[in-house]
Amino acid sequence: MMIIFKLVNKTAFKRAVVFFVIATIMTVLGTVITYFVNPDLKGVMESFGNSSSDQLNEFTGIKKVWAYIVNNGFMVPLQMFVLALIPIQFLYLINVISTAILPGILFGVVLQLDFIKGIEMITSTLPHYFVEIFAFCLFAAVLFNLNRVIREKFRSVFKKDKGQVPLAKKVFGAMKIYGVLILPMIIVAAFLETYIADIIFNLFQ
Repeated sequence: MMIIFKLVNKTAFKRAVVFFVIATIMTVLGTVITYFVNPDLKGVMESFGNSSSDQLNEFTGIKKVWAYIVNNGFMVPLQMFVLALIPIQFLYLINVISTAILPGILFGVVLQLDFIKGIEMITSTLPHYFVEIFAFCLFAAVLFNLNRVIREKFRSVFKKDKGQVPLAKKVFGAMKIYGVLILPMIIVAAFLETYIADIIFNLFQ
């Protein structure tokens, strides 16, 4: 926690908490709606299987950890960073929202199939969920500042008084926080999902 406060100011941290609360609400809504709507369970499970990468389906152990790191540690943050460069606010939250909704839908499905087993699975998933989603929310909070500078720079094109916007400094700051804080959190989440989730789930057996 102290490392977070050293790298991220209090305003960005509070914004990350707000994003995390919103993401959690999206997960809960996804779970509740899926549970009560009674979807085509077979179709939903097939869609989840199709949306998963072949690596995540085939790999186990450390190879599976690496596959998660490649996807969640590199691909998703890169997508968020690119969206933050577009002078439209909150586009970079698309990945956070989608990452939060999909587990909610899956939770709703497994609760329908077997409520007790569903509760056990959700409980075993929580450590990984909190670390991964909060890492994305923290990165989104950092990108909020970067995107604000992008928007200010875009607006300055149409102004006579063009102030100097420290864009390069903001980009470097975002990349520094990503490398020192966000990526390590995603790596921890990958290990939690691959190993700890199974350990917790087996405790209920």
